[in-house]
Amino acid sequence: MKYKVNPVSIPNNVALRRQPHPKDGVISEEQLQSFDDKFIFYDVFIDPDVNELVGIGPPALNVKPYVEGMKVWVNGRQRKFSFVDYPEHKVSLLKARVPHAERYEVVLEFSDATHEMTLLRDPSRGSSWSSAAPGRKVLTAISKNNAVEWVDEWIDFYKANYGIDDVFIYDNGSDNLEALEARVGAKANIVRWNFPFGPTAKRFSSFAQPVALNHCLKRFAKGGVLFNFDIDELLVADHDRIMQVVSRHKVVYFESHNVPYVSPGKRDYSFRDFRYRYPERKKTARKFVCDADANFLISPHNTWVKKNYLLASRLKRNKPDALVDTESYFLHFLGITTNWQPGLNKLKEVTTDGLMKDESHIRMMPVS
Repeated sequence: MKYKVNPVSIPNNVALRRQPHPKDGVISEEQLQSFDDKFIFYDVFIDPDVNELVGIGPPALNVKPYVEGMKVWVNGRQRKFSFVDYPEHKVSLLKARVPHAERYEVVLEFSDATHEMTLLRDPSRGSSWSSAAPGRKVLTAISKNNAVEWVDEWIDFYKANYGIDDVFIYDNGSDNLEALEARVGAKANIVRWNFPFGPTAKRFSSFAQPVALNHCLKRFAKGGVLFNFDIDELLVADHDRIMQVVSRHKVVYFESHNVPYVSPGKRDYSFRDFRYRYPERKKTARKFVCDADANFLISPHNTWVKKNYLLASRLKRNKPDALVDTESYFLHFLGITTNWQPGLNKLKEVTTDGLMKDESHIRMMPVS
């Protein structure tokens, strides 16, 4: 299934532009080419569970006063709204209460531009959706130009081993999008996410992935459990233990082993063709499975809960060290890559010297 988002951006004839996060320091002209300086929201949608208009996008940063000065109209009436910027988490959120309706005519009126859109109450929920079903499991990842065979095998692996109910792939402008939709469209939801990925060398100024994760958390995974693993990552764990830990602690983290590129002897390779990993466990860049409702914001490697106090609220990070499943791990396949960052040398061929044979993922693969 395909999903179309409702983005809002600063018009080209308006001089205002978002500036990179100050903590990132100097950013080269080359890196600025992939920086998002104009999108305000990547999507605007209706949350039917709480009758709210929701806008989610990158942090506004210097554009925040421009956004806070807008007017929000819904079905002809002006609505009060809240807008909160989370620069450290690389996301911002707009919320406005709306009356129950099946169709919403929304107008976002800025000082020098007006954005109009028609939103339906519940367009994102297919026949498999049931907000009353506890533990509904959602798998998500951002992807660009990955081989459709890899994506297909990745989906089948997680559905077979972890009972995934829905898969949401945020496609970041793939050249093979039509082939991807034809291959996996019946078993996964493709969200067209054509926003600048961001300068990868800068921590606070890359927005496409963190906003995608939080978009999935707040739009598609509500009432369920979110699995956060990239296309090149396969989780080796026990399903029942995962669900028990998530039920108790609301999140569980996993460490990893890198699976280097040992020549598979053919061009059209996939996960099954790599059987050797490094013995060392990588304790950074952890991934997680989390209760979607219990976690307020997430990033590729962290989760935060919202703590409310008498006069204010703040976000508290769930400390991964205390919530790691030491009996499990995920395999990070360096050869499953488009090599879009050649400087990382993921496709550097190595021998099996010093590596450990690990076929756990092959044994977990569903029968073709």
